[in-house]
Amino acid sequence: MTRPYLVGSLCLMIAASAGCAGAAGDGVGDEVELGALVAVNLPPGNLQSGVVEIASDAELLAAVTGHGTTFIHDQSQGAWYFKSGNYLLGIEAFTQFHQDWDQWVDFGSGDKVAPAQARVVGHSFHGGDWVLPSDGQWPVQANSVWVIGTNGGTFGMGGAPDGIPLGTAVFGSMQTYGGTLSTPYLVFDGSTGSDSSRIRDAFRFNSSTLLGGHSAGASAARRIALDVGLTHVWLYGTPNYSRGSGAYVKSEQSAGRTMRAEVINNNSDPVTNVLTNPFSLVSLAWGSAKCHDYSRWDYQKTSPVAVVCP
Repeated sequence: MTRPYLVGSLCLMIAASAGCAGAAGDGVGDEVELGALVAVNLPPGNLQSGVVEIASDAELLAAVTGHGTTFIHDQSQGAWYFKSGNYLLGIEAFTQFHQDWDQWVDFGSGDKVAPAQARVVGHSFHGGDWVLPSDGQWPVQANSVWVIGTNGGTFGMGGAPDGIPLGTAVFGSMQTYGGTLSTPYLVFDGSTGSDSSRIRDAFRFNSSTLLGGHSAGASAARRIALDVGLTHVWLYGTPNYSRGSGAYVKSEQSAGRTMRAEVINNNSDPVTNVLTNPFSLVSLAWGSAKCHDYSRWDYQKTSPVAVVCP
């Protein structure tokens, strides 16, 4: 059974925090439905980040605020979380994986373990008080998907925009698991076609689905949008498109389907348009990696909260 709650009015119960400041677009004050949390078993293999063990969700706030990027395991309820940036993800499934000599990532076997699917179950909007799950309940899955970019086998959300809705389903691109060595597979949709099939098998998309992605995740989200024909799409720091005006609408067609996406690219982002101009990555030597960070943008907004890399 599920029940609705207002994040703004019940945030003290959810996060046990001192207050809940909100702003338009952050989900605060929006009605969010609660359902049972997802308990998962960790398969054999090595997680690619550390683990903080807690006895129950009563200790979740302390674990989130007291640690940086980390997995959190609720021993009493069997729930797993991943804290990264301003987000807390609830893990819905793990996968084993391995990377072949050619850097292609295969799922379902291997000595490494990472999330296969997660859900946004908590957040700290603009670095404010944390809104977190409690009493064995998570926000139910929303009609919203986010795809993560290049990582090292974790679901890092550090460069994502702020305010991705609670309940959003979160998936990784191949580069989330394979890191930079798997980046060449972005060319000619080599890995993104596989990502699209894998993610579409796990999530039922429809014409109203909100879809977003960052970095290589934006490339995978673009491929999904083309395969399904989605129009509520937000792509951040995408390797596929030029910076343009920094925030513009891009339409493409594939197999008779039309994608309409809002493209958000920071000035001097070294990843922007890298599939056409790979030499832009040279700027990483001069500190341009900070320009690939979109945490100072609010999700679904066409101007940043603060200017990034002017």
